[in-house]
Amino acid sequence: MAVFRLKKILATLAFTITFMFTSRLSFFTPNSLGLFTFSEPLFLLSALLLGPEAGALVGGVGFALSNFLLGYPHYIMAAITVNSITGFLVGKTNQSKNLSHPLIGALSTSTLTSSFTLVGTIIYSGEAYIGYTKDLFLGEEIMKFGGLYAYRLYLPPWLWIVAGALTVLISFLVSFKKSPKYLWASTALLVGCLTTILGYFLYETLLLPTLFKIKVDAITNLIVNLGHSVISANISILLYWTVKCCDRGKAV
Repeated sequence: MAVFRLKKILATLAFTITFMFTSRLSFFTPNSLGLFTFSEPLFLLSALLLGPEAGALVGGVGFALSNFLLGYPHYIMAAITVNSITGFLVGKTNQSKNLSHPLIGALSTSTLTSSFTLVGTIIYSGEAYIGYTKDLFLGEEIMKFGGLYAYRLYLPPWLWIVAGALTVLISFLVSFKKSPKYLWASTALLVGCLTTILGYFLYETLLLPTLFKIKVDAITNLIVNLGHSVISANISILLYWTVKCCDRGKAV
């Protein structure tokens, strides 16, 4: 038991450190406004694999430090609260296997993949950039001061449709080859997406103007957070299935 706890602590620490490095790797399109960082799928994956406590720690600490270093100190409180709650709920829901049902898992997977395809074709299609932040603490001024080193590419709408279809196909293969209860992780991620979207909307609507005297377009950010959450959830579910399907010697 002590060895297991030590491994879990080390794994949580590893996820948090990896989160910090990957938070500087970003993807964005002119249509999507906000930067999507590749640390977000790792955060959700940590909650699925390590449980609620680790998910809350990686989410709270990881996002708080990243917001500070990238120049968004006014979002540190949101990270500590919203992302911690999200990580906890994702991990807790995924562990609640007694509540799992194949139909709920299938519906959740279908909802995530269809949302992924819709968000991709509408928001993330067209001209896009992938890169990393060269300078820290710039926040919203990162583009103005050239703090982002990025490669330009073009993402056609059909690419997102194909990616969504492949995710659906993989989910059916996982369900058929392993067990339908593997799809329950999609339900946990769906809970996490809704928590993140609602949490940040309330924070930007109620607390951000009051505590920091900063007003943002919460409705626009709601769409941005929806896109980020859905893409992160789909990436993390594929990573989760890969890890679990390769781990033949352990139960789900």
